[in-house]
Amino acid sequence: MRAAIPLLLSLVVAAQGNALTDLHATLPPPPKAVARVPTQNVPHVFPSFAAFPAFDEGDNLRVFVERARSSLDDPSTMYYVSQALEECYSWGAEPEDDALYAGVEVISRVDLQEAKRSWAAETLAAPCRGLERSSIDPREILALLQGAAQHGEPHARARMLIFRDVGAPKSDVIGSLPDLLATGDPQVVRDVGAFLTRGEVSLRYGDEDVDAPVAAIAWELAACDMGYPCGPMSRIVLTACAYRGHCDEYLYDDAIAREEDPFRMEQAQRLRGDLVHALRRQDWSWLGLTG
Repeated sequence: MRAAIPLLLSLVVAAQGNALTDLHATLPPPPKAVARVPTQNVPHVFPSFAAFPAFDEGDNLRVFVERARSSLDDPSTMYYVSQALEECYSWGAEPEDDALYAGVEVISRVDLQEAKRSWAAETLAAPCRGLERSSIDPREILALLQGAAQHGEPHARARMLIFRDVGAPKSDVIGSLPDLLATGDPQVVRDVGAFLTRGEVSLRYGDEDVDAPVAAIAWELAACDMGYPCGPMSRIVLTACAYRGHCDEYLYDDAIAREEDPFRMEQAQRLRGDLVHALRRQDWSWLGLTG
């Protein structure tokens, strides 16, 4: 199930010893300086455009966060700021730590593989210059996500599913998933897929029972097919190189295939197409999301 958990989120959780998951149950309401959420009722459906636009891969995230903080009364902006902070909490090296990026150490001897990993790690860390890990409070990431999700922001609602107790019944939230998946947003698809497959042995799609590890991979690949950046120089591929040492593949499915059983990958590749087809025609029954 390793491939099912979004890589950046798994890095954050690992770095904190699951502290973010613990904070989900204990965190007090967001401080005013973090999330200026209006107290009046807010419509469930938001405009298509955020008060502050989403950032692109490679953008200077320190500049993005500083500029976006003036618009934190908008739920979409809250979500995007949380993701910029999450990204830099994962990969933002300390200024004095130029030889170390997210656990990838630069060594002096000539080693092509290590040089590739070092380059990938530096590329991942570059957008976070000036927004180092030590300057980020993980509680702020979670507070921003919670605030955005409480106001119905679909990306944040999908992301918060990852923080649910793995033992909590999925039936409590299954009814809300078609609404999320109907957005067609690849990040939502990726997070919902990770939630659905986590902690399961198998899932049923149509008339077929599928092993959860197969389904987990297929949901990630389906997100790629729906527009999630999974190609050359995408951050998810660079992460596979820097964190796992898979630096000779240019597509995400090729990178994860290095660690997966070939038969499992073959099954996942077949299922990915069926998932995409079902998502695009909004066949919630085939996906097992209706009563």
